[in-house]
Amino acid sequence: MKKIAIVGILLLLLVVACGKDNDTPPTVTVPSLTPEEIVAQASPMFDTLTSFHFDLSQTGGGTPIAMDLEMNGAWGDIAPPDKLKMAISATWGNMYVETGLITVGEITYMQNPINDKWEELSDDFQAVKLFKPETGIKAVMESVTNLSLLNEEVFGGVLCFHLKGTIQSEVLDSIAVGHAAEGLTVEVDFWIGIDDLLLRKVVFDGQICEDENQGIIRTLVLSDFNKSVTIELPE
Repeated sequence: MKKIAIVGILLLLLVVACGKDNDTPPTVTVPSLTPEEIVAQASPMFDTLTSFHFDLSQTGGGTPIAMDLEMNGAWGDIAPPDKLKMAISATWGNMYVETGLITVGEITYMQNPINDKWEELSDDFQAVKLFKPETGIKAVMESVTNLSLLNEEVFGGVLCFHLKGTIQSEVLDSIAVGHAAEGLTVEVDFWIGIDDLLLRKVVFDGQICEDENQGIIRTLVLSDFNKSVTIELPE
């Protein structure tokens, strides 16, 4: 009887432990869609979002931006259509720096990495373009060619479609902050939630600007959809 009781307790503990696995997504019925149909249905979902968080990382090189900085990564929040607040990791000469950027409407302020003062930027650098429908990620999704559908994958606890294709560098001008070259082919992988058709992750493998390293890889991750965010210009 004692052995049976011990076995029963162990089984109960095993069931409880398994129930705590938050990385296992709920059962999702995978619809039978072509890659083109998935993109066609997922792209309009950007128009329904009131906010989301993003993380942009780069390996193999940086991207020139304002104040003579070379951006290596950025993270922050977007409130469509024209509000953005983000932190930036970059190099300035041989120095590693972190700074901030805020856009509201047509006005963008960036924190000077030397004195931490907020300075208004000219129109030639607007990171919010990366997320505007006509220039940003939505337009990029719709411009990917040679689409193929790979095996489903779990990302961030969400079962996702995994698609692969190619895109021309000039379409990625917003990602390259206005410095994109023409005629370069970039490989693209992206992950779209099967249940809600929201884009979760995009990987751009390849050179976008002429002065970049050929092995540069950019990874963009989106999360925290439709959560409350406050974005205001600095005083």
